[in-house]
Amino acid sequence: MYKTPPIRTRRLAVNDSYTFLMKELEKVDDTILEPLSGTDWPRDMPVITGGGLVESIASVDVTYASTGGEDDNLFFEAANDIPVIQADMAKQVARTFNFAEYMSFSTLEREKMMSVGRDPETFLNKGIRLHCDKLIDRNVYVGFAKVSSTGLINNPNVARSAAAAHTSGGPDTQWQHKTADEILDDINSAISSLWRDNDCSGDALPNHILIPVQQFGMLVTRKVSDDSERSILTYVLENNLTAQQGGSLTISPCKWCAGAGSSGSDRMVVYMNRVDRVCFNLTQPLRRMDTEYSEMRIKIPYIAQFSEVRFLYPSTVRYLDAI
Repeated sequence: MYKTPPIRTRRLAVNDSYTFLMKELEKVDDTILEPLSGTDWPRDMPVITGGGLVESIASVDVTYASTGGEDDNLFFEAANDIPVIQADMAKQVARTFNFAEYMSFSTLEREKMMSVGRDPETFLNKGIRLHCDKLIDRNVYVGFAKVSSTGLINNPNVARSAAAAHTSGGPDTQWQHKTADEILDDINSAISSLWRDNDCSGDALPNHILIPVQQFGMLVTRKVSDDSERSILTYVLENNLTAQQGGSLTISPCKWCAGAGSSGSDRMVVYMNRVDRVCFNLTQPLRRMDTEYSEMRIKIPYIAQFSEVRFLYPSTVRYLDAI
């Protein structure tokens, strides 16, 4: 004869059936929600790829001089002293840094994930590439304090100055309190001083400016005046000194510029974004090494190597603080 199961047993059976039903009705989204993270170094920094694993990157600088003063190269018929050209050569050495990371998982873990269409190597590969990319991003902009290296926005050999004060008086220099013309004047002052320090060479006119994200947003949203439809950004791009000399200027937001200036102020970086002016070497792009198998575990190491930022012409970079 059939007996009614105890109440507790029946409750477990109902719960198990409900759990099974929910699992059957559950739809798994194939989209994997990865961390939100961004790097901007490919936009802001030229890179030279290749060379293999090396200890350092060297380049040779040369400066020319002549005996006598600036006018002593003038030669007259009665002269018997001809100036002599001289070349002073020096070597710049940039250090290289290594990136290394490996993924590790058991063969059982892999079998379980593969049974549901997932491969742990795919996930971990993306994570390693993200870590390497973010390390290069830090190297390009600020360097590593641990090894006393610097980047594009904090090199101590780059000339720097502070933004001009607001015309209303007082010590305020921040752009949020300035007019479009005052902001343009700050930018043109930095461009003109850089250009002047490089003998007004056309190859020294900067083509790239980095500013903090907040200031960039302000340039985009604020209008030149109440009765104008043009943003301050458009106004600046049309009327800067580089544009007036036939060049093209790009202004980009950079998270690393916030607080990078003197006394923790925000910094603007004006420079020539060209591989023969400032760059870095990616001597060894991220590479997968030989897979290791040990006690039912799989280990896959990855390595990469890159140099610190090379300021081939430090005079073609300029900082403007307190914007």
